[in-house]
Order: sequence, then structure tokens, then C-alpha cells
Amino acid sequence: MQILCSTGAFTRSSDPLSHEAILRYGPELDADGLEIIFYPRWYQAQEYIARALRSSQLSFPVLHTEKSIGEYFGSSDVDEREQGVVRFEQNCIFAQQLGTQIVVFHLWAMPASDIQLEHNLQPLARCLDIAGQYGLALAIETIPCVYADPLSNVKRAVEHDSRAYVALDTEFLAWHDQLEVAFTSPWLWQRGLVRHVHLKDYDHQLASSEVRHYLHLGEGQVDFQRFVQQLRACGFDGALSLESRAIDSEGEVEVARIQTSLQFMRDLTYL
Repeated sequence: MQILCSTGAFTRSSDPLSHEAILRYGPELDADGLEIIFYPRWYQAQEYIARALRSSQLSFPVLHTEKSIGEYFGSSDVDEREQGVVRFEQNCIFAQQLGTQIVVFHLWAMPASDIQLEHNLQPLARCLDIAGQYGLALAIETIPCVYADPLSNVKRAVEHDSRAYVALDTEFLAWHDQLEVAFTSPWLWQRGLVRHVHLKDYDHQLASSEVRHYLHLGEGQVDFQRFVQQLRACGFDGALSLESRAIDSEGEVEVARIQTSLQFMRDLTYL
């Protein structure tokens, strides 16, 4: 299994020069590559950012698509859903420019979440067509839900279009009490649907005082040793990506904290 670090661990969407943080910190990290997250600010400077990152010699095997796309897809307005498709293709162009193989996708998003998942599913086939045109596999992430649960929703998506893959997220599965359910769901593993995994810990809350709450591996209650052993038993051989943010209250990147979690992940793959 490859060990990746999400660029969201050390960048923020509010930073206008977030790609420069990738160029600065990426080479320092003991990872096999980076999962790059596409931020809304990047649409206006997409070509420039792609050139800068491509010249860095960093590896970007996975791209996390910009999160507003799922919000657009949840709209009852056809034009807004179309805007989501346009943005999705821009993300795929960017991914191809970086030599990416997998795009991770939030099929639904707040505020609508999965309340009317049929809206979100309508553009899915077009997105899969687009991803295929750019040589990309599309993996739908098991993110939080309001109406149903992550695994039920991604199952609906795969049944809607069998070309879709799945990206598991330990924190969100734990929040919905589905960490074990994932390994007793044969449909996930019989066709190798799980193509990517996000690792971050969990302690029964996603936010504290309305501020997003991130735990690094070993700081919460997820049994990562058991989780990775179960992945291996199910035949998973994709990448594990660290998603826990490490930026302190002063805005400084906690590189040592990231490195500790990456080493934790690498040790898991040796067990």
C-alpha cells in the first residue's frame, strides 16, 4: 500500500497562495506522494498552478475534487447541476496535467447533503464519461450524511453506474458506526470497488464549538491496526492517505506532527 499525504493537512482553502505551501512542504514529507485537493480559488489560475506543481517533481497520484461540486449536484436547479459538471471537468483537466490516476469525489454536500440523492446521481454518468476521457478513475467518498448513511449512498451510486469506485474515510465511517460494516459488505470487495482510503482518527465529534475537529492517528478511538489488517484481508492494494490537518492556532504548519502520523501509517503496512 502506498502512503500519501493530503495537501489539506498543511494548506487551507482561504489561503490565496496555497499551492506554494505544497511546493514548500511537499518535499519534506516522508510520503510516497500527495493527494492534492483542488481549492475554489484555483479556477482562476488553474494553468499557472498546474505548471508550477508539475515542475516540482512531486507525485500527485490522487486528486480530491473541489468540494462545491457535490453541492451543485444537490440542487433542484438544472443550470446549477450543469455548473457542477463544468467544474468537475476543470478538475479532471487539472488532474491529467499532474499525471493523476484517481479523482476522489464528494457526490453530495451540505446544506442539501443526501436528502435528495436522486438529484446528485443525475450528473454522475456524465462525470464518469468525463473522467474516462482524461484517463481517470472516479472514487466516491464515504462522507457524512443527513438522510441515509455513507455506505448505503455509495452503494446507490455504484448501482446507478457500475463504473464508479469508492473511497473509504475512517473518521466518517466511524461517525456513522460503519467501520466494521464496511468489511461485512461483500459488494464493496467482490469487484475491487475500494480504490482509495482516507485515514484520520475519531472521538465521537466532528467539530468542537463549531470549529472543525481533526485528530491524528492514535489520538482517537479508531483501531487502525485492525482496520488495515481488514483492508489487506479484503485484497485492498491501493493508497492510504493522511487527511488530518496539522496547522496550529498561529497558522504554522506542524510538520513533525504530520511526519509522526505518516510513520504511524507506514508501520501499519508492515504488520
